[in-house]
Amino acid sequence: MSRVEVRKGLWLGVGILLAAVLPVRAQGKATCTVGSEAYNTYGVNGKVGAPFSGTTKTTYEQTLADGNRIRSESTSFQARDSSGRVRTEMVGECEIGEDGQPHPRIRVQVNDPVTQSNLMWEIGENAQKVVRVFHFPAPRKPTPEELAEQQRQMKLNQLRWKSQSQSQTRTQLGTREINGQLAEGQRTKQVIPAGAEGNEQPLDTVQETWRSKELDLTLMATSDDPRRGKTTFEYEDLTFAEPDPALFKAPDGYRVVEQHQDQ
Repeated sequence: MSRVEVRKGLWLGVGILLAAVLPVRAQGKATCTVGSEAYNTYGVNGKVGAPFSGTTKTTYEQTLADGNRIRSESTSFQARDSSGRVRTEMVGECEIGEDGQPHPRIRVQVNDPVTQSNLMWEIGENAQKVVRVFHFPAPRKPTPEELAEQQRQMKLNQLRWKSQSQSQTRTQLGTREINGQLAEGQRTKQVIPAGAEGNEQPLDTVQETWRSKELDLTLMATSDDPRRGKTTFEYEDLTFAEPDPALFKAPDGYRVVEQHQDQ
């Protein structure tokens, strides 16, 4: 990898992928099946002084044109300590074990702003016991050419945002308590015009998020999109005690490989 860029938010996106779909707890065992899943996972920022740990559940439902239905669930473990270190576990794939049954391979990522590094490794029956440590590049002043390119990209993003915002309607939903935390809700409706994506008729999408300002954390969200079905994201459990410090370190028995920006 020639360049690694790490941001405070991890794994934020909506899309379609062939992925492992299963319930997973931190470093736990689970059954594993493979299916087509629309995913919508929300990242965790490295907020200092707001520790937590919890298991998220993402439920996906889609009704096909012939009336057939697809439904699946997947989970992820997330934790953040008081220093802003963030650990996220997600299923990377299913693999056949020695017992002939599929087992999950879990991908672990630890974002450590204290040491300015990002750690990645896998947990699984056939996973390589290697932790790759990527060090954040030291900040530097951009060159005039880089600065001009950044400004150009900013203008393009502003134009895209303006164009997108014209087809969006945002509604503030007030506040509600979720997992003992006060969360503010927002609903965003967007109309995709006919022909924009090969669609004969306009398409309506609705996204709803409930976010805690105090924790800087999305506690619940739904996405209803006729192209991808409906996805619901929520925490199955949430604890606000300081997580085990071992969660943010390379596990015992793993070889540590240091990788820098030029590698």
